[in-house]
Amino acid sequence: MLYDDVSVQDVVDSESALEFMKEATKLATSSELGDIGQKLEEKSRLFQSILNLEDIEHMREEDFSKVVGRIFSLRRKSKKLINANGFEKLREMIVKLLYGKKSIEKRFNEFVDSIEKIDKKICINFASELLHFSDPQQNWLWTNWIWDPNENTGSLPLVIQENVDLSGATNGDIYKNVGEAIKYLNTVGQSRSFSSIGKGLFGTDVLLSLIHISEPTRQAEISY
Repeated sequence: MLYDDVSVQDVVDSESALEFMKEATKLATSSELGDIGQKLEEKSRLFQSILNLEDIEHMREEDFSKVVGRIFSLRRKSKKLINANGFEKLREMIVKLLYGKKSIEKRFNEFVDSIEKIDKKICINFASELLHFSDPQQNWLWTNWIWDPNENTGSLPLVIQENVDLSGATNGDIYKNVGEAIKYLNTVGQSRSFSSIGKGLFGTDVLLSLIHISEPTRQAEISY
């Protein structure tokens, strides 16, 4: 779908999103939801303090471990990443991912394809979380619980129209398509008050995670 030619209603099933939010919020109080939003903001501040353009050039292995330690699927793999790829190579790859001049699709693909000795899904989570939490105003989250193209599962397809195509020829293409859909969902969420749990896209992150954990067939738990 060419997003330049569509409206919010063409992308988002807002009624389904509202119903999911009503059901999902039965699992958590407004205070608990606020705590989740706060944790996301705290995580973002940590990423920004280490990975900002000025300080990333001086990032140390212990700083890298702090960042990786906040990524659920990687939190115990910092040493493995360094041993398999080399710290300087990892730092350079992160710089190119976050601040390179190429399109987001190409940067995403290059990063995911360059990481060695780590499962591809985890590499996708790694790239997505680095982008999202370093700049949550511009970049979005894509994990397998949001959309798994191999299993055709995730929380995002449950709140968008059936004709919206999230697939792509490359992981970078999928990341871009997921982002377009999430931005539309966030627009609806802000207007209907179900994405206002956190700043920027964080409220939509919480919404998608609540939809996921409310599904009886979920395959993984969410942790921020």
